[in-house]
Amino acid sequence: MRTIKALLLSVITILSLAGTASAANFDSAGNKFDMAGDVIADKSVQGDYVAFGQTVKLEAGVTGDIIAGGRSIVITDDNAVQNIFAMGQTVTVRAKSARNIYGAGSDVTISAGTEAKGVYLAGASLNFGGTATDLYMAGTTVTVDGSILNDAVIRSDHITFGRNATVGGHVTIYATVKPELPPTIDASKVTFQRVMHRNNENASNAVRGISRMAVIMGILAIVTDVLLAIFLTLFRGGYFKQRAVEFKKRWGKTLLFGLIALIVIPVAALICMVTIVAIPLSIIVLIVYGIVLYLAPAVTGIVLGRLLLPRLNRYLSSSLGAAAIKILLFVPYVRVLLYLACALYTLGITVFWLRPRRENNTDDPKPRIA
Repeated sequence: MRTIKALLLSVITILSLAGTASAANFDSAGNKFDMAGDVIADKSVQGDYVAFGQTVKLEAGVTGDIIAGGRSIVITDDNAVQNIFAMGQTVTVRAKSARNIYGAGSDVTISAGTEAKGVYLAGASLNFGGTATDLYMAGTTVTVDGSILNDAVIRSDHITFGRNATVGGHVTIYATVKPELPPTIDASKVTFQRVMHRNNENASNAVRGISRMAVIMGILAIVTDVLLAIFLTLFRGGYFKQRAVEFKKRWGKTLLFGLIALIVIPVAALICMVTIVAIPLSIIVLIVYGIVLYLAPAVTGIVLGRLLLPRLNRYLSSSLGAAAIKILLFVPYVRVLLYLACALYTLGITVFWLRPRRENNTDDPKPRIA
């Protein structure tokens, strides 16, 4: 559940940044793409509708699929829709007819009057009041007050069935406590699978001490970063020494360029994915973007090691710097800010490295210093 929440928060954050950073509107072959701080659609679309923003309100007839992401999403459609994909902090859907509905977020509601063949919801607080052929819900709190024609699968620690809840097929429930069933649901068609939590004593022992596996994984993480530092120093030792020499003069500008790159690169990649021709390029950019973020602690450690320990062997200074950064990333209240600083710095020097240069550029006079 923690992994799902972290993933949802990451996606929501990127989408929110996308909405505030730029505004775009494209129409192609009957399809429509909107990206802005507030997206309000009140005109019919003959194809698919894709919308990203802080607030997304779709009140128009869409004959194709609806793909929406943002902080607050409200989808209202009195016509037939193909598929609805919605992810946000708050998601509310009321569609007269839809093939499938996929919703994820902190608070997801499928309102009464919504009819769909399949409804698949995940998040913190989930509410279903429509009509579905099949239903799957996984969340912290789940409320079912609609009609399921066939089967339903529910995973939650807090499940509530309303007075209007009906299930024509079989109900499978995964929870710690068996929920109270209304008279409208036949108990013989319900399968309850109890989910047991960890023993409190074992949990308290894990909190008091550090497990052997955690220590082993931590050592492996440090060794991995040290090996990366040695490998990068072997092939680009002069480059990192030059970055260490100019660190005091450029660190502020480097972090600024890194912040711009952190926001602009995913936004630009999402925009490029609208066109089929640019999809491969967007995927490559996102892969490189992820690799740079992964290498950020090791790269920053190399530069700081060469800066603070200039008289040591370059491999030793780089290794010590990378190991120090990795150890500090284990500190609970430091890891977030430190990793963000490493990411911004590494993205910043990458932008400087990729920028166009004149042939006799004196900005990097000794790129091959060992």
